[in-house]
Amino acid sequence: MGQQVKQSDSAKAEHNFFELLRSFDNAMLVTHAGDGAPLHARPMAIAETSDDGSIWFITGADTPKIDEVTKDSHILAVLQTEKKWLSVSGRAEIHQDRARIHKVWKEQFRAWFDGKDDPNIVLIRLNPTEAEYWDNTGIRGLKLLVKAAAAYVTGKELKGPNDVNTHAKVPL
Repeated sequence: MGQQVKQSDSAKAEHNFFELLRSFDNAMLVTHAGDGAPLHARPMAIAETSDDGSIWFITGADTPKIDEVTKDSHILAVLQTEKKWLSVSGRAEIHQDRARIHKVWKEQFRAWFDGKDDPNIVLIRLNPTEAEYWDNTGIRGLKLLVKAAAAYVTGKELKGPNDVNTHAKVPL
């Protein structure tokens, strides 16, 4: 049998990004109102992730985040678990498509809305331009733990080649 072709680092990093993205249910959505206003972060449930890396959030049309993304469409989503981290930056789009709202509707959203036909519901789509991830799960996390312990014992700084299995920046 011939030698198996190894995926390029950029293709592997992109694959890892999509795999990680699908594993999150919530994010901190960071917006900016421009004109010297401070950044504003808030926890948001992820309504849907698309195959192109877009992240969809459901919100009310009358919320401050809608005003903020109207003034400055640059947004950031930060996602985290105990051993996985992901940041996704890009541009926001506001959507009022009722069919898509029905498609992404989850019963948990009823805590904020009167149902999927609530006229106040809009969607924010984060169209990603770049992502960065850190994944310390499974054997990857164990390898990092061993390297960190060795660095601690020897007094040397934890450095080494960048491994796309644990960390990469991904242009999208």
